[in-house]
This record gives sequence, C-alpha cells and structure tokens, in this order.
Amino acid sequence: MIRRTDWVDYGKGIGIILVVYGHLLSSGYHAHLTIQEHFFALSDSIVYSFHMPFFFFLTGLFVEQSFHKRGARSFLINKIKYIAYPYLIWSLLQTSIELFLANHTYRGITLEDILAIPYRPWSQFWFLYALICMYVAYSMFTMLGKFSTAVMTLSAIILFFYPINTEVAALHDFSVEFLFFVSGILAKRYLTDPKKHSIPTEITCAFFIFLLGSGYFIFTNQIDPTRLTNGSHPFYFLYLSTLGITSGIGLSQYLARKNCCRYIKVLGIHSLQIYLVHMLAGVGARIILLKLFHLQNPALHICIGVIVGLWAPIILYRISLTIHFPYLFHLKEDRPTANRGYQTLE
Repeated sequence: MIRRTDWVDYGKGIGIILVVYGHLLSSGYHAHLTIQEHFFALSDSIVYSFHMPFFFFLTGLFVEQSFHKRGARSFLINKIKYIAYPYLIWSLLQTSIELFLANHTYRGITLEDILAIPYRPWSQFWFLYALICMYVAYSMFTMLGKFSTAVMTLSAIILFFYPINTEVAALHDFSVEFLFFVSGILAKRYLTDPKKHSIPTEITCAFFIFLLGSGYFIFTNQIDPTRLTNGSHPFYFLYLSTLGITSGIGLSQYLARKNCCRYIKVLGIHSLQIYLVHMLAGVGARIILLKLFHLQNPALHICIGVIVGLWAPIILYRISLTIHFPYLFHLKEDRPTANRGYQTLE
C-alpha cells in the first residue's frame, strides 16, 4: 500500500538528482572540462530556476505537523541535531579537503573561509543554513497566534521581491527561497492525500514541456542565462519555479502511484546524506578520472560523477550505521522504525 509520504520521497529523489547534476555540471565546467558553453549556460540556468524551490516546497509540507507534534523547543532541538550539526561537520570536512586539494578545485578557499563557517556558509551548504533560519522564523511567527500565517506569508512575499543582499547567515538565499517554504506549508492540506488531490499525467507532461520551452525562450530571447536565485528577475523566477514545482509534484505522484523507479525513492529517503557528501564524492570521482585514467570526455565525467555523488553518500551512511558510528551525520544513533529509518530533508 502506498503511504501518503511516498510521493514526497520520490519528489526529494528527483530534487536531489537535479542538485547533484547541477553542482557537478558547474564544477566540471569551471574546472575546464570541455563542456559546450551554450549548453552549460542554458542547463545551469533552467535547473537553478526551480530545483531548490522544489526542495524548499517539499520541506515546508510537514513543518506544521512536526512543530505541533514536538512543541517549539523540541522542534528546534531536533533541527539542530539533524541539520545544524551535520552542517558544521561536513562544512569543516569539505573545506579542509578543498584547502588541501586547492590545485584540483576551482574555488579559492582560505583559512578565513573555514573560520567563517558558523556565520557564512560555504558552497552548497547555504541550503542547510537557510533551512535552519526558516525553521527558526516559522517558530517565531507561530507566536503571533491566528495572525501568524498571514504575517508569515506577507513577509515571505516581501522578502522574495526585496531580498536581503548579504551572504552572512545565508540571508539572501533565505529571502528568495522562504516563499517556497511557506508555499509548502500552505499547500499541505491539498497535497497530503494524493488520492484526492493528484495532478493528471497529461497536465504534468504539459507543465514539463512549458518549463523547458519557457526556460529556453527566456534565457535565449529575454535575458542572458543566469541563476535566477540572484534576485535580479523575480517574476521570471516565480514563473519558472511554479512550473518546475508543479511538474515535480505531478511526476512524483505518478511514480508513487505506479510504484516504479524505486531507486528514486531511495535517493529521496537519503536526500540529506547525499546533499552533505555529494560534492566530495563527485569531485573526487572527477579527479580520479582525470589523474589516473586520463579521461577527458565531459559527458562521461558528468554521468560517472552524478552516479558516484548519489550513491557513495548512501553507502557511507549505511556503513556508519553498521559500525554504530552515526556521528558523521547526526548526534546520536537512532533505531530505524518499520516505516522510516533515515532522516531526510524535512
């Protein structure tokens, strides 16, 4: 029997595949793999127009339920244990390794960057920092009682169109993504029962075609290719992210109904572990392919890098559980239940 959260796991699986692809494509391009410039610009721009909004939307779906179940204090402690703690551990690990392998990475990291991790997230870890800020913000808005939802929604809209332009505490990313997190909270009542509220397959296909077609048209005719998360074109960002979120929901619900491509669901269940480790795994694979096997084919690099970036973190996590040393990922060992034994990006 399909559980109501199965489609969300599929959604997170789709999202994490796009995250790993986008990060390794960008890393490979800036590391001077022979990736065609026009392809990179379009692919990077379209993927970044919706994949993180989709993640924040999915994360917002169960915030209200978790908050009321745990209470404010336990809710925030849980997020510190499962998100803030691995953020610090893996930020330190990745930046230390990047500093050691400075000749093989395109980012110029310094000791100052490492020391700034508590208040200025490095690389992809901005997502976890911004997510913690959203959980804290949600907890604060709940203090307003019956006005909390309206004030939170209005605040999210204002921040989206007038973001805070600083990298400190991931405040810029928090600003432009908070609206999608809040949208997930508002949409919860309509999406928790996919039997009553599901997107027809034909509509999903149409939205996906509109997403690719609109993205291609916008980035070739209207504006130069760019990551819309920079806040420079909020209406285009809102339009494409809405198409992407809707397409992602429809595809996720379809896969859950058919119970097919279950490896995508597995990736979604382990989305947090993948997010933490995928850059080290994927870039490590690229260095090995270049230095040991002298392979230059960019398509091969991206394919192998994405596969390693997706599955190596899961293997590492499973090993950590087997040897009863889960502390690379969270503070204490949890006993897996029959339904879910892993902490995901929720």
